[in-house]
Amino acid sequence: MDLSPRQLKDVKLTREAVQSLHRLHVDWLVGRPSGKRAMMENCDFSGLDLSHMNFSDGHFLGCRFTGVEARGTKFAGATLRNANFDRADMTNADFERADLRSSSFQEAKLIGAIMGRSDVRNDSGIEGGSSFRGANLTRANFTEARLKMVDFSGAILEGTNLTNADLRGANFSHAEIIDAIVAGARMVDSDFTGAIIGAGMETKLDMTRMKTPGFEKIDLERLEAVLAEHDRWVHSLGQEGERGDLSGLDLSGMDLSGRNLAVADLSGSKLSETRLEKAWLLATDFRKANMTRASLVRADLRGANLAEAQQRDMDLKDSLIGQIPGINLTTRGLLMAS
Repeated sequence: MDLSPRQLKDVKLTREAVQSLHRLHVDWLVGRPSGKRAMMENCDFSGLDLSHMNFSDGHFLGCRFTGVEARGTKFAGATLRNANFDRADMTNADFERADLRSSSFQEAKLIGAIMGRSDVRNDSGIEGGSSFRGANLTRANFTEARLKMVDFSGAILEGTNLTNADLRGANFSHAEIIDAIVAGARMVDSDFTGAIIGAGMETKLDMTRMKTPGFEKIDLERLEAVLAEHDRWVHSLGQEGERGDLSGLDLSGMDLSGRNLAVADLSGSKLSETRLEKAWLLATDFRKANMTRASLVRADLRGANLAEAQQRDMDLKDSLIGQIPGINLTTRGLLMAS
């Protein structure tokens, strides 16, 4: 790479250095002779406060912005390829026309952010790829953005504007999509496995051209029959009844409080806002389930497997977690920060 004499490389920035960098860059933006364009490569801004600064048209190749406070910060037209904004607060930040190829915004807050006409595709030859995994994209504007193959798994897209965006092959598994604007968006081969799709959204999304299993909403009569057979199976140590298989079913919003689901298979199921209070969930299989806002208050989760489950805003108050007495089996995959 042909480095400019003014380009900084492999530098850990301090607050004072960022303030100086910002002053020089703003002078450059307005055409003052003293100005210098921000030209950075593999530099570290992690944890700093960049709020309301203007770095439009700057170059930040491979830079780390992990956990930064950058509310209202302007990166319009900036080059930010392979940048890392994981867990950053980018509320109302401006990335209009920015080059964000292979950049990561995992668990970042991008409420009201402007991403219109940005390029967030995966760069060939760079590991990881572009990701908004677990990010809050409420009211973010992605109009005409290039988002092919981007990871939105577990993200919140409430009121998000995706007008005319290229989302072919994007991953929306376990995402929450409510009142999003999708007019003209291209979503062929996008993956909506386990996604929470708000009322009225399914009519706006051409599900026939997307990758998504047809989640079956089980009726109460059938559910009671499955639970009864499972209860017999558990209490007879497998001699009677049948193990409960509720995998891949839509159980969202149901009340399963106090029920016996020990060792049951709920893998890949939709359990968003499901009540499982005081439920027996010993060694229950929740792998890859969507458990957003599920209530597990005082539930017994010892030995349960929650690997790769979406656990955002789960209520675990007074739940039992850990090893099953006398058995070498403990709770797995639980994200306690949920």
